[in-house]
Amino acid sequence: MKSHMLAVVLTLGLVAVAQALPFPYSSSCKKSPSAYSVNSVVTVKPNNTYCFKIEVNVPAGCKDYCCSADLRKFELNVNPSCKISGVKLRSTLNGVPTPTQPTLDPAPGTAAGVILRITNLGLKMSDADGAEICVSLGTNTAGKGCLSLDQLCTPPPNGIPGQCNTVLWDSKFDCCPIDVVGVVTPPAPLVPINCSCDYNPGSTPFVATGAVTTTVNAKSTTYCLPITTTTDYMPSGCGAVDKLLKIELYAKQSLSSAVKSLSLVPATGAPVTLSASWNGANSNVLKWTPINWSVAQASNAKVCIELKEGTTLSDFCFGPKCYLFLFNPNKACCPFYTVPTVPTPP
Repeated sequence: MKSHMLAVVLTLGLVAVAQALPFPYSSSCKKSPSAYSVNSVVTVKPNNTYCFKIEVNVPAGCKDYCCSADLRKFELNVNPSCKISGVKLRSTLNGVPTPTQPTLDPAPGTAAGVILRITNLGLKMSDADGAEICVSLGTNTAGKGCLSLDQLCTPPPNGIPGQCNTVLWDSKFDCCPIDVVGVVTPPAPLVPINCSCDYNPGSTPFVATGAVTTTVNAKSTTYCLPITTTTDYMPSGCGAVDKLLKIELYAKQSLSSAVKSLSLVPATGAPVTLSASWNGANSNVLKWTPINWSVAQASNAKVCIELKEGTTLSDFCFGPKCYLFLFNPNKACCPFYTVPTVPTPP
């Protein structure tokens, strides 16, 4: 009986260890040495396309198998909330569609991990250097999906939103060099926001993810930014996170006269129209407040802004994406998310 109990305890211990493995969720592969790496700078192309450049550099004197192996598979460590049914993902290798299109797969040994995989690359040391793997992010028919690296990637330890962990695999799955990559952009507009709050994504169940939707009116356009919820969050030091108190948007206050109205479109209940409210003179922070949505109200909801003719959402948000900060009731946490300003083409 004792030996049986010991075996159970040991088994549970081994399962716990397996569940605790970090990306790439394997304890048997070699992270180094390796001939292959991914350049740290991700190139952004139209239609929510992100391109990763492969580099070949054999360590001096290396005789290890991983210094001469092939390159079969590319993986990204993905935010679990991005595993959404029906999302459209496409990939190319040097401009040609890859033999196998990307998939979003559960990570082995843990319920909290998701991996974006592109396999059957068929690269070798002779043709891998400078090869470009591009991933185009899309939504499902309901407009749900992760369209930026900020939304898609789980940052590495001590990393920031928009940074991604990549891994490259050989055909034997013996080699797994890891790199940290990201888009070179100006730092997120954290200074105008109340920086005493925790702005890291994933601290509350409320998220902004997916594609903007537009309605063209007679002399204006209404832009709606998607808000939804997730069960994958860690409210560290936030206090209560059962309500969405308000949303703040980093926006060009010099265009305040272009704002006709703000509105809230909850998943349940009637839409509400709000007057435009700014944090103060020259703050560049527009607020939807009060909101006070429950999780049920925020699931598949929208916050909208109507802009007069001649001003686009890209103009208003300082560029190709809007920065949104979602506050919990005591304002201890304000996780920020980005939403592309241009709707995704079908």
